[in-house]
Amino acid sequence: MENYLNLMIIGATRYDIDGNKGGSLWAYSPAEADDDNRVGNEVMKIACDYKHIDQLRNHADRLPAMFTVKAQMKAGQGGKITFKALELKPQEPVKKSA
Repeated sequence: MENYLNLMIIGATRYDIDGNKGGSLWAYSPAEADDDNRVGNEVMKIACDYKHIDQLRNHADRLPAMFTVKAQMKAGQGGKITFKALELKPQEPVKKSA
């Protein structure tokens, strides 16, 4: 199942271990306003392909920045749901009014 997530990407890492390549995006999104158990922002790690780190490098000077992330839900360890980024699309910055 594919989802589109609007996330503030704050950074990313990648690895190449014996030819096994991959990466991780670090992002945050605001906590749900009606959730009494959370406050502030929720930080998450999202798996991605090695190539996505090079794509983000082109936007390094504006990070953190909002991106639309096309992601696939996957089963993770302990039955938890994880996401893998399939596509990253930078959102246009909001222009401040004068």
